[in-house]
Amino acid sequence: MDADTVSEIVTSKLDGSTCKVTDLTGTLDHWGLEVTWPGFEGLTLMQQHKHVLEIVRPYMSEGDNSIHAVQISTKS
Repeated sequence: MDADTVSEIVTSKLDGSTCKVTDLTGTLDHWGLEVTWPGFEGLTLMQQHKHVLEIVRPYMSEGDNSIHAVQISTKS
């Protein structure tokens, strides 16, 4: 999975969001996600990260395992 695909997965589920994706290890399975979405406003940091994690979870160990790890940064 490439960075553009990861970004598209996240932004397709959070209308009006942007997602900057960084390959943290060069292996295309450890991603840094910097997600900006107006819908995060008023949510705790934990709630914001949970929204993003729920989106990528089907691609992690509970799904097809194409993503091994994510480092999430969020802002509204």
